[in-house]
Amino acid sequence: MKRFYVLGVLMFIGIIAVFSTMRAQNLELVKSSTKDSTITIELSMPRLNYLKDKTFQDNLNSQIESNVKNFVQQVRDIATQDAAGGVQRVPYEANVTTEVRYQNDEFVSFIVYYYQFTGGAHGITTFDTYNVDLKNCRLIALADIIKQDDEKIIKDSILKSIEEKKEEFFEEDAKQLVTNEDLSKRPFVIEKDGIVFKYNHYEIAPYSTGMPEFKVTWTELGSRPEFIKE
Repeated sequence: MKRFYVLGVLMFIGIIAVFSTMRAQNLELVKSSTKDSTITIELSMPRLNYLKDKTFQDNLNSQIESNVKNFVQQVRDIATQDAAGGVQRVPYEANVTTEVRYQNDEFVSFIVYYYQFTGGAHGITTFDTYNVDLKNCRLIALADIIKQDDEKIIKDSILKSIEEKKEEFFEEDAKQLVTNEDLSKRPFVIEKDGIVFKYNHYEIAPYSTGMPEFKVTWTELGSRPEFIKE
């Protein structure tokens, strides 16, 4: 009897371990690298697993994979062309990295960065943001987490941040863009304490400023989504 009890406990622990592993692997990073005389490629690409809606999961994974492949092919084509034309001096670079900004059992927010160097003073980075409701298998839009009146709060917060460090921005152009832009089209990620709005190189600031981002806290907005845990 004691032996059966021990076996039962071990089986229970094993089941818990399996489910814990599955939860931990809802988002995994698939890494690869390759190099030749014209280009160096380093990839750390996100892949979603174990979602209850496999169609949603596969479609999103395919979309991300397609974006990565197109990016790499674009840089590879430039490298091949420049090498053939005798203008390439050093191997070019195509790097894809993933940054997870918030994750729990029900939700994950992450950024996929695309860095390319094709000669010149420096490379250039672009990005895509993803806010994934793992429980309901859908992408979260800004309208899903803010109220109608929150847009003014968000823009006022961003404008205040620009004003406080105006020497780091194209001040007037930045303020005009933020004031007039459609926030529903602005890339964002979600963190435990707020929403982070992101801007590309040169969009509102010189390269030396980097890619500006502005956090608007849940406290400022007066509420937070249910999937954000304490």
